Amino acid sequence: MSSPKYSGEITHLSSSTVIEGDIRLENDIRIAGSVVGTINTKGALVVERTGKIKGELNVSSATIAGKIQGNIECDGLMTLESGSCFVGDIKTRQIVINESAEFQGNCAMPISNTTAD
Repeated sequence: MSSPKYSGEITHLSSSTVIEGDIRLENDIRIAGSVVGTINTKGALVVERTGKIKGELNVSSATIAGKIQGNIECDGLMTLESGSCFVGDIKTRQIVINESAEFQGNCAMPISNTTAD
């Protein structure tokens, strides 16, 4: 399993943080608290076990250990860790769903021209 790419700069939202509104950033974001709203980042998204998100997500890569309700567009690898819960639709290039992760929704993955023959 390949690791997600990180930009080096990380915005961290601790477990006591609650945000209602949209988040736009260029760097990686690690969420241990709660977010209700849209998250757009050119960096990686990491949702810790205590993290909860309700909203739309557009990220370069994602590692989910917490709970998400909403849709995600992920340019690279998306990983649902053991114990995570994702309810919504996923659009990604690559996905890993670990044992005991919960996923309810649809998943779309683009097919490269070389494999569509």
